Amino acid sequence: MKHVVSRVRFGALMASVVMAALVFAGSASAQRVVVRKGTPVDLAFDSAFSSKTAKVGDVVPLHVTRDVVVRGHTIIRKGTRVTAVISDVSKRKRYGVNAKIQLALNPVNTTFGRSIPLEPRSQGRYVGRKTGGAAAATLGGAALLGPVGLVGGYFISGRSVNVKPGDPLATEVSKSVVLRRR
Repeated sequence: MKHVVSRVRFGALMASVVMAALVFAGSASAQRVVVRKGTPVDLAFDSAFSSKTAKVGDVVPLHVTRDVVVRGHTIIRKGTRVTAVISDVSKRKRYGVNAKIQLALNPVNTTFGRSIPLEPRSQGRYVGRKTGGAAAATLGGAALLGPVGLVGGYFISGRSVNVKPGDPLATEVSKSVVLRRR
């Protein structure tokens, strides 16, 4: 009778080990997610800043505005904090040239315990409006009116960049990353 009980226990133990291995193997493959380059990550600024006062090296706080989901897995949760560092500031200029601020985004933390690199999704990597209208008017004025039009354009200043809390910043994953649940 002792042998029967020990064989039953041994069989139950082996069945448990096999089941655990199958569950682990199934969950391990389900917990591997590839986040492709270009996956959108929408951010919003947490504080105000301006091209008038911003300096290279200033840290800018942001947060993720909606969950990032890949293959049914929430990779980045809404509200996750992200920081950026101002890497270049161009003040507004005469002839309608607008100010620009360049941001270097720090990686964002994922729910998988790993960080993912981000980059701005906009044209170039600058925060601010496109220059064009006033500068084009200055060139057109110079073509039509000669030096008088060019002098008139000198008095047209571009716009400053003024960011308010809640302003959006469209970013994306800058390189493909394989995530595994720890």
